[in-house]
Amino acid sequence: MEEIVSAITGVFDKLNPFNIGNLIIYFSWLVVYTFTLTAIWRSKRGFVRLFCFIANQLFSIGIILSWALTVILAYTYWIASLGTIAATLVVSWFLFRTASQRDAKAVMYYD
Repeated sequence: MEEIVSAITGVFDKLNPFNIGNLIIYFSWLVVYTFTLTAIWRSKRGFVRLFCFIANQLFSIGIILSWALTVILAYTYWIASLGTIAATLVVSWFLFRTASQRDAKAVMYYD
């Protein structure tokens, strides 16, 4: 009898949108999606853009998370979601600086 109860409880735990597993998947998806989107836009190397595009598509909402679950988690954790997006944008923007910006800084130091 205990096995049946634990099996039923396990099913309900998996359906709970606020369980720790769904939160980890949601925020991991948010970081990967934001980072790869920035990399596709800012990177000058073709193979990096292709790799990030493939990773971006693999981590799209339809494969890992359902739309309903994403909307529920984004609505509930909107401040944490915005913070995660902002932090990921800052890091990825810094990592994928364009060469023209680096050259402009170098020219300023030599003048």
